[in-house]
Amino acid sequence: MDLILKPVRVATSKPARQTYLNAILFMITSSILFGLAVFAYILLYYNYVPQIGIERVIHLQYGDGPHPYGVTSLDTSLISQQVYDIALILHVPRSPPNLRQGNFMLSLSLLSPTYKPLPSTTDASTLTPTNGPTLALAREDILFSSRRPALLTYTSRLVSLSERLLALPLYILGLKHESEILHIPMAESASFPRGRKNIPGFAMLELQAGQEVQVYAVKITFKARFGGLRWLMYNYRIISFVIFTAAFWIAEVLFAAIGWLVVSAVFSTGGDVKREVNGEEMDGSVVGVKKEGEESDGPELSDTPRTFPTYGRQAPLRYVSTGKDEPQVKDEDSEEYAALERGGLAEADDEDEDDGEEVGGYRGGRTDSGI
Repeated sequence: MDLILKPVRVATSKPARQTYLNAILFMITSSILFGLAVFAYILLYYNYVPQIGIERVIHLQYGDGPHPYGVTSLDTSLISQQVYDIALILHVPRSPPNLRQGNFMLSLSLLSPTYKPLPSTTDASTLTPTNGPTLALAREDILFSSRRPALLTYTSRLVSLSERLLALPLYILGLKHESEILHIPMAESASFPRGRKNIPGFAMLELQAGQEVQVYAVKITFKARFGGLRWLMYNYRIISFVIFTAAFWIAEVLFAAIGWLVVSAVFSTGGDVKREVNGEEMDGSVVGVKKEGEESDGPELSDTPRTFPTYGRQAPLRYVSTGKDEPQVKDEDSEEYAALERGGLAEADDEDEDDGEEVGGYRGGRTDSGI
């Protein structure tokens, strides 16, 4: 039976229970730290890797100047020290005014976050020559500017007529429109210096083609060109997630283990010191009690051996100090006790003889009876 229960006793022993508890605590702590590592990587990714594509709609204003223009907010989408390709997307109809327009210029200006529209009466010396009278801008508000030409695709009259005849059912059903989408690159590998004031907060576009130009919609796009660690984290997301999460988790476990060891050492040292102090206090209290008891008792007895008389023919008791708290009384079986007993008996016989002589002497000694 003991052989059968031996594995159970081993499995339920105190060291085994302590091992189970440590394993459970390690698993729980590791799980919590792994969740924190995942959260840390997600936070790092969204703060370090920007949006690869940013798109904003620009609503053009007509009738406020010689050219239509529009301003849009970029919010905080752009980041510093990141390369961007900037482009404009124009959806324009193939109308006769646009076809007659030919080439026209697009002027793009990226403005600082502190930009505020200036009144039209601003001094001409503070205006940029490319903006003209359409919108007054201060020089310190312009962080980046670019001008690029645009032109509708040319098609001859015969090709255009043939294409329309062949696609006539699509035009009737509304599946095709007589319009064109223009993609005009405005900047390549544009970047902004470090600093909140150096990151554009607004974008202003001006179509320098007069008020006759016709436009359906205008959009501005920013496409980030990643390099180095950002390129690796964006193009290999799973591998980056595994590597960085494992690195964060290992670092957290190491620091947690170091902290646990430090805390354990501090608490164990404090417990030992407390136990030592408590032991010293208890010893001092016991000694103090003894001293108080000794002072309250009668006079101290010396260590000199003493002999105490007894009744009858019993041997006297002899006290011998051994240096301990309790006195020691000689045992009856000891040799010293036997010797004392023999001496006592001899002394008793001598006393009896002396008593007989004294009695005879008192009576006058021998007398003749006359017999």
